[in-house]
Amino acid sequence: MSGSRMMMVAACFALAACGGGGGGSNDNGVSLRFSGVFQETREQVAPAADQFPTPEEAVGDTGSFVILGEDLTVPRDYNSDGDLDGGFLGVSNNLDQSVNLTHVTVEIFIPGAKLANPVVTDSVPLSSSLPPATIDDQGVRSPSVSFSQTVFVRPDVLAFLAANQNLLPEPPFDMTVVMTITGISDTGDSFDTNEVSYPVAVLAPSL
Repeated sequence: MSGSRMMMVAACFALAACGGGGGGSNDNGVSLRFSGVFQETREQVAPAADQFPTPEEAVGDTGSFVILGEDLTVPRDYNSDGDLDGGFLGVSNNLDQSVNLTHVTVEIFIPGAKLANPVVTDSVPLSSSLPPATIDDQGVRSPSVSFSQTVFVRPDVLAFLAANQNLLPEPPFDMTVVMTITGISDTGDSFDTNEVSYPVAVLAPSL
């Protein structure tokens, strides 16, 4: 590879890291990455506080279930201890500037529904700030990381599904929640993360 081409490639990586060149381009989550949905690292019995995910210890939340017409949100309170379980959205910031997360765009897909997919699109506000990435003495870059517990399927969405069961498959059926998070950097650039899909099993109401 010629010297000029090597310099051009290096410049492209530098622009991706600092957020320049494209006014918020974030291909594949290079600058602002949605790393997935996570659980509490330890679920405690009240009055002890739950231990939330951290960059050093994070347990993946691989999916959940709801009972149609009974559960109100995703995430939900699995163990009936008064607080929601799971649903922590992990985001990492690889920019040289802070990023304020503004909202998560939610699309809900239900295979076999008599409605156009996505059957629901929603925008859920977020309020979280990530500091800039850090670089140590050896030049190793480490992104900043945050975990925000968010109700990403809200009561009105589940109420809509419960009210339109005739347009949905016979339960149990699968529902996929596809999420993208948007953040605004210190310079005012907007960044959309990569997509993350979260599976939800929808069960029939209790008799």
